[in-house]
Amino acid sequence: MGAAPLAMIRNAGTAVQVSGIEEEISIDMRLFEWDKVYINPLYGKCRPQIDFPKIMKLYKKGDLMLDQMITEEYELENLQQAFDDMLAGKNAKGVIVFK
Repeated sequence: MGAAPLAMIRNAGTAVQVSGIEEEISIDMRLFEWDKVYINPLYGKCRPQIDFPKIMKLYKKGDLMLDQMITEEYELENLQQAFDDMLAGKNAKGVIVFK
C-alpha cells in the first residue's frame, strides 16, 4: 500500500488494503497521527480457529463448492510449471497435489 490512502483519509479514519503488493514501500509514520487506522485484512480478517471449521463443514455438506474453482492440478514434481503457469496467467486457481 502506498502512502496515498493514509494521506487522503480524515482524522480517525481507516485505510483498508484490498490487494497484496510485493515491493517495499516507505511510509511517513506521521500519516498515522490523529488516530488513523490501517487494516491489512489477511484472509478477509477471518478467525482461523472459528472460521476454518465452519468452512470445512460447508465444504463437506456440499454448500461450498471449492473443487469447481480449481482450474489446474499440479504434482509436487511440477512445481516450477505451476509457478510458470500462474505468472503467465494460464490458470485462475492452480493447486499443488501432494501424493
